[in-house]
Amino acid sequence: MIWLVNTYTFLVGLSRAFYTALFNLYLKENQITNQVIGTATSYYSWGLAFGGLLFASLSDRIGRKKTILLTMPIYTLFGLLRLLNVGVVGWLYAVSFLFGFFDTSVIMPTITVIEHSDEKKRLRNSNINFAIVLLTGVIGYFGAGVLGKSLGIFPTLVLSMILAFVSIVPVFAFPNVKVSKKRRKKQSLILTQRTMLVYYLLSGALVSLAAGVFINFGNVIFYDLFKFSTLAITTVLAVSQLSTAATSLFSHKLTLKYGYKLTLFLIYLGVTLLIFMMPVFMLNPFVFSMAYVLRYVLINISTPMYMVFCLSYLPKASLATYSGLSYFLNNVMRASSAQLFASLSKSGVTDYDKLFFVSGFFYLANTLITLLAFYLMYKLSEKETTSSKELKKEEHVKEGRTYQRRYYFTYRRSKKAKSTKISVHFHNTRLSRGRFNSGK
Repeated sequence: MIWLVNTYTFLVGLSRAFYTALFNLYLKENQITNQVIGTATSYYSWGLAFGGLLFASLSDRIGRKKTILLTMPIYTLFGLLRLLNVGVVGWLYAVSFLFGFFDTSVIMPTITVIEHSDEKKRLRNSNINFAIVLLTGVIGYFGAGVLGKSLGIFPTLVLSMILAFVSIVPVFAFPNVKVSKKRRKKQSLILTQRTMLVYYLLSGALVSLAAGVFINFGNVIFYDLFKFSTLAITTVLAVSQLSTAATSLFSHKLTLKYGYKLTLFLIYLGVTLLIFMMPVFMLNPFVFSMAYVLRYVLINISTPMYMVFCLSYLPKASLATYSGLSYFLNNVMRASSAQLFASLSKSGVTDYDKLFFVSGFFYLANTLITLLAFYLMYKLSEKETTSSKELKKEEHVKEGRTYQRRYYFTYRRSKKAKSTKISVHFHNTRLSRGRFNSGK
């Protein structure tokens, strides 16, 4: 099953890499302003939010296979329609929303890998799937640069949507697994699980808000700041993907050595410091590019760690629901991030100093929230351990009372002596769980 998911991930990942690398540049080629690009991206992210929430829940009922087969052909259609009449702003916004609404290419493989892996292999399988996503980014970004230069941007974008349609071929071999009604029954969460769920949703939302600028507009940033060519931009993006793919294969060793909590906190702290330094790095294109790559590596190797760590605390039967809710919030934040980019571009020139400062502030908030959540988890774990010990002690005391020694005696005359003599006989005497017979 896992290799089928990985095959689908590879094909659809190539498609996404082609499309992501070139679409904003296609709009720039057609003289579309950053304000319109930012707003169109915001509509796309809103579509991702509502579509992800709906289809994650739907996949619990009809299965992951049917959900992908339903959404991907429609996603392909709107991806093609999005390339037409880009000068008509209302059309661009509407089609961008629908393109995002039917885009389940990220959430479905993630859920499928997690729920089809046992606890020991969950992080490894997630890292492998994530490395495939990054590898397709490397190939896709390099390929987009080369094909965009030789064939043109528009034909390459059409080719990427054809590839998205072809990606459903391995999906036909997926087992048609869906969650049973019994498994869908609502489960109550203990305090530790509720704390982890809040952290899972809040941290993902903050990172998405902070990283949305780089996810959606990395190509535009390099074009605006340094006037990089299409090939140069896609090369930087490809190097980011390649570096992350290489490190993600070994990132699980960090968690084995230092634990999930310390590793995640240090990564988030490092990214926060890096973003606040971005205005200084803008003075040199090479230094800025290296900082961009490093930020990309750090935040992306943390993603599988964060997901596996958080979801391991939550009931398996509800993983799709919680993932869908997180996916919704994350894309709402990305939509807000895109709108922020648009608002800082109203004058025709984007204020990147302010943009990086705001992004760094959200990364800082996530770092502090992470520290607070891990502290609360530690205190709750201590409390639960103490409660467990007290409960066992109480059960032991009750058990001791139940099996305490009980004496029952009767009186009868001694047959050997003529005088009256009391003879004491014990019955049902208990020294432990087993019976003790006083006559032996």
